[in-house]
Amino acid sequence: MNFAYIGQNFDAVIGDVSVVSSRYQYAEFTHPFTETGLMMVVPITSYHQQWLFVKPFTFGMWTITILFNIYNALVIYLIERKHSPELQGSVMNQTGILLSLAFTRTFSKNSAEIHSNLTRMTTVAWIFAAIIIGQCYTASLTSMLTIRRLTPQVTDYEALKNANAVVGYGKGSHVARYLEDVLGFKSENLRNFTSPEECAYSLKNRTIAAVFLETPLTKLFLAKYCKSFTTAGTTFRDGGFAFVLPKGSPMVPDFTKALLNVSESGTLRDLEKRMLGSEECVDQDAIHDEYESLGLSTFWSLFLLTGGTSTVALAIYVIISLRKYYQREGVSPITIISDIRKYIMHRRKRLSRKVSDLESPNTLEMT
Repeated sequence: MNFAYIGQNFDAVIGDVSVVSSRYQYAEFTHPFTETGLMMVVPITSYHQQWLFVKPFTFGMWTITILFNIYNALVIYLIERKHSPELQGSVMNQTGILLSLAFTRTFSKNSAEIHSNLTRMTTVAWIFAAIIIGQCYTASLTSMLTIRRLTPQVTDYEALKNANAVVGYGKGSHVARYLEDVLGFKSENLRNFTSPEECAYSLKNRTIAAVFLETPLTKLFLAKYCKSFTTAGTTFRDGGFAFVLPKGSPMVPDFTKALLNVSESGTLRDLEKRMLGSEECVDQDAIHDEYESLGLSTFWSLFLLTGGTSTVALAIYVIISLRKYYQREGVSPITIISDIRKYIMHRRKRLSRKVSDLESPNTLEMT
């Protein structure tokens, strides 16, 4: 567009005209009606995080799993230690055996090492829960490895410039001169495009490494190609889009006031949302950029099963052990229960007597 004809052949230009300082010698601009800025759009690529193997479970899930493993191992250790000499020894030796048991019992298939049915009951519930949790972990990790994690192929325009990469821009815009004069790109490394489809095709085929677009055009482009491209680097400041009027036109203040009213009332924002919302994403490949970790709410019933089984087994073991002890000492369990009951009653009487002694002085003072 030749701005020298503004005022001769045209009274105004309404459209996406960029505000550039060199154009002020031919015409005047209203207040910009769009967000200002020049952005770099690049293709996206996939990557996997270094600690991806811990992502299938949440931190709480990992914590509960480790605690339940140690608890189940402790129950088995208490039940089996009298039958297995290797479970005895110094405190350090027993601690090491307990921790080793917590993470190896699940993979042990030697049933000859088990001497108690209570241990077998605990082990079955433990292995059942471990198999299900392990299979879910494997499935979740596999899906994460096959899902693309997205990151820009290029993060800085300096890398493109130093590599003599070819970049694109919208045909007829002032961006070409900005890329040459300000950013330092060579003219032979610049390609212009007339349509978003042509630009997207060149990016996908790596004919160009990036494309530089004004912020409003960038939003429209990414709304249409939402799964293949993204912005990278900093946003370069420019004048934005505005209406053009002849030099010295008295209508400039009126246009500017009207645009400010539309912007301040939120109407301009609503128009932008409707325009971007009407743009349908044409990319076919679905991309999930966030990993969903499995939490305790998914496996609470399994932890309840294995924890409850271990607790019941431990309770039965304690009752049987106490019964054997009483029989060996020649003391009847009924006698022990009776003595405990007498002791509780005696303590209750002493407590009630102390309370009555404390209340007596208060009663005398009131009388």
